[in-house]
Amino acid sequence: MTLELAKSLLGLLAPEVVINNFKLVSISENTGGITLRFEELTDLVPTVLQGRVFKENGFMNKIELHTFPQKGKSCYLQIFRRRWFDNQSGKSYCNNYDLHKKGIKATDELGAFLKKNNRPRADTI
Repeated sequence: MTLELAKSLLGLLAPEVVINNFKLVSISENTGGITLRFEELTDLVPTVLQGRVFKENGFMNKIELHTFPQKGKSCYLQIFRRRWFDNQSGKSYCNNYDLHKKGIKATDELGAFLKKNNRPRADTI
């Protein structure tokens, strides 16, 4: 499978913002569902740290989003944003991404689908 084909397939499972800024590092499947783990790319250093001395400092708490079911099972995206430590100021920094709407832990695509399909139909009112 070519890299381009793999990215196209991944595009069916995860939002573009995730595919462009994170690397898929593992896929696990169990009776509870399917989980895809993504880690932020190492070259996406926050702009505030440009020209400063810094180091990678682990990950922020994971963000877990529900996305469209696969193979009849729930599917989750675990997203890990990197944390960078500024040696001069002693502060930690991270990138922020618009991954989901406030109040819902689902991808924007799944949220829009659910909203559209849960409206009362005119023929049932």
